[in-house]
Amino acid sequence: MANKKFVPAISVIIPMYNIEKYIGECLDSIFAQTFDDYEVIVVDDCSKDNGVDVVKNYIPKFDGKLQLLTLDENSGGAGKPRNTGLRIAMGEYIFFMDGDDAITPTAFEELYKAAENFPADVIHADNCYLAPGETVTTDKNLLREFKRDGAAVNSETFLSDNLAERVQTIITGRMRCEPWHYLIRRNFLMEKDLKFSNLSIADDVLFSFLIICSAKKILQIPNTFYVWRFRQNSNSREVLSDVEKCMHKKAGDIFRSIDILESFMDNFELFKQRPEFKYSVFDYFIRHIDYTRILIELYSKVPPPQLDALTRRELAQVKDKTALTAFFFARMNVFNLNIIQLQNQIKQLQEQLKAKVQ
Repeated sequence: MANKKFVPAISVIIPMYNIEKYIGECLDSIFAQTFDDYEVIVVDDCSKDNGVDVVKNYIPKFDGKLQLLTLDENSGGAGKPRNTGLRIAMGEYIFFMDGDDAITPTAFEELYKAAENFPADVIHADNCYLAPGETVTTDKNLLREFKRDGAAVNSETFLSDNLAERVQTIITGRMRCEPWHYLIRRNFLMEKDLKFSNLSIADDVLFSFLIICSAKKILQIPNTFYVWRFRQNSNSREVLSDVEKCMHKKAGDIFRSIDILESFMDNFELFKQRPEFKYSVFDYFIRHIDYTRILIELYSKVPPPQLDALTRRELAQVKDKTALTAFFFARMNVFNLNIIQLQNQIKQLQEQLKAKVQ
């Protein structure tokens, strides 16, 4: 009789890109779990450091529970590595981690207990810990809890089944969008064919929106177990030496993401009957991408008229999307006005300071 194929309770998927300094601490926190029914899949996105060697050294320690995959070429984001890991994952549930973060020792035990006691497609934990410095600790006594006012639940609570209420929950920021806030039933992802879109911007925001709208049952839990190491621009791989190329890439990703959102929302009567919900989602998405940061950096490199001309050229390439173009251009104009106002305020402050000095 053939041996039964190993099916772990949880598959942990970790994208890796140039995090040699941190991946060891991440894997250590997984190895220290009180719950050991898991597998770990690390997907390297063509790192330029020695992260692959670090992970290889951990493989014997995990005794068959740790796999290392390497992509053929750099994807430019975390989406493709996550999808690659998802394709081979065998677990009943999927948990996405960032390789520079960590989890407290009882994290998987808490998550799986909630999943078994309250059957749901998605388990969502809103709060997390902020790492106190470069070295991550999983000792809760040394960690600072990062809470969002009015967002977290106090006990296990099912999110409303009403789609309009769910959309309001998303666009008002009452649910977090980072993938590591979720434990997701793998069969649900397979049935709905949900995956990351390989965008260089806000891929996690888009993914979270898709799963929140698609899941039949979403359980919110008050547990705090994830240790987030906040690193400025840790996910940014952009080089802004070529302003035009950068604008084209970012704008292209925005239009592609909006197309994905619009195609997805067209499957729901709510968005057909209530277009204001559709545009509120567009607005939420535009506000949560890192395009604002890119534009601020671009403003320091080129005059506003040149940047405006580049924006118009990108918008001119959008076909049969009049409403989207109008919406996006309106958002861009608001951003441009805010930048000009901020520049004027800085200029006034500089003049006032200069006058005081004189």
